[in-house]
Amino acid sequence: MSSRLLLNRDFGRFWVSQVLTSVASKSMTMVFPLLATLSFAASPFEVGVVAAAQYVPVLVVTLFIGMWLDRRPRRPTLLFTDVAGGAALLVVPVLSGLDQFRIGVLYAVAFAFGSLVAIAEVCAQAYLPSLVEESDLVSAIGRLEAVFTLVVVAAPGLGGLLMNWLGGSGAVLTGAVLYLVAALILVSVTRREPPVLAPPTRERISAEIAAGARFLLSAPLLRTLIGQAALFNFFEQAMLTLYTVYAASVVGITPALLGLTVTLGAIGSMLGAVAAAQAERRWGLRRVVVASMAIASLAPVLIPLAADPTPLTVTIWSASFVLYGFGLTVYNVFSTSTRQRLTPDRLRGRVAATTRLVAYGPLSAGTLLGGGLGSLFGARTGLWIAVALLVAAFVRFAVTVRRTPVPDMHSEPVPAQ
Repeated sequence: MSSRLLLNRDFGRFWVSQVLTSVASKSMTMVFPLLATLSFAASPFEVGVVAAAQYVPVLVVTLFIGMWLDRRPRRPTLLFTDVAGGAALLVVPVLSGLDQFRIGVLYAVAFAFGSLVAIAEVCAQAYLPSLVEESDLVSAIGRLEAVFTLVVVAAPGLGGLLMNWLGGSGAVLTGAVLYLVAALILVSVTRREPPVLAPPTRERISAEIAAGARFLLSAPLLRTLIGQAALFNFFEQAMLTLYTVYAASVVGITPALLGLTVTLGAIGSMLGAVAAAQAERRWGLRRVVVASMAIASLAPVLIPLAADPTPLTVTIWSASFVLYGFGLTVYNVFSTSTRQRLTPDRLRGRVAATTRLVAYGPLSAGTLLGGGLGSLFGARTGLWIAVALLVAAFVRFAVTVRRTPVPDMHSEPVPAQ
């Protein structure tokens, strides 16, 4: 990490605010379903509705918010989402105290909060380049990516602990406080954003939204990187779904050990974030993205090789997730930083929104694929198929990226058409 980034107080404040909101938002993915179960004795379908309500907004609001962000400064929108997110969470303890909390309210809060999270995650990506020098962008994204990966793994468990220690209302209140503190920290950022150049003429909404997708499709390198992200996420979710079934039901390891093997992947993520800053200078972008995706795609091959509930199996699986976390983090750092460097500022919101939609859209379908493979072929065979599909997707990517021109990362952004 460069000394400039260490001394950049505005980036440090932004980073802390992102840590707080990430912890709060990912904790709620566990807290809301538990609230439905424990407070309302909700049916499995109702619990599923609560869980889905947090993710549906990604498909509903993402593209529209990208267009919004390309017409105005990003920090005010990010501040709004922090304050509004805290206020949305406060509804739960307030109505609980008044004995007016109902499952319908929980549905509404989950959807509203999920919408704000979807907006904030796109906004943060569009805002980041205005806080750091271009030469520090890889390091900055690496710090954010490492924290994001760690939070995704650890925060749901934290949500369960908060429910155990503080009860449902206390857990949600803690999330609200984290959001409001994050807003206060973000207010203290002093660096001004560069002026946002809105289009000289107002186009149809569909045309403006399409501009982000058109830019991604017109840039061969970005098209290749985001296409691989979508395929990887699709097959990865199938693999992770089957891993849970295979480890717990077939091999028979305890839930605690199962969680430990996945959580250790965060170690790989932290190492990947540290390594990313040096990797591009030493090996070049093309070699780095191919090597990192190779590690992330091949590491899960170790999982179905082990079939006995022994310490050796747990060690092998833990090593697999460490390697997987390392490779995936390095790839994500370079994929994101490359997109940020090549995208004109006036399109950053829409391009980030389109990227998020394409990359995260396949997650739910991948889960269904994993369930289908397990039902048809059994957990272990289904896991082998999912892993083979991950490897096949990597081979396709390696061949494609070799033929893809890599532009000068330090030249002017590609002009939008």
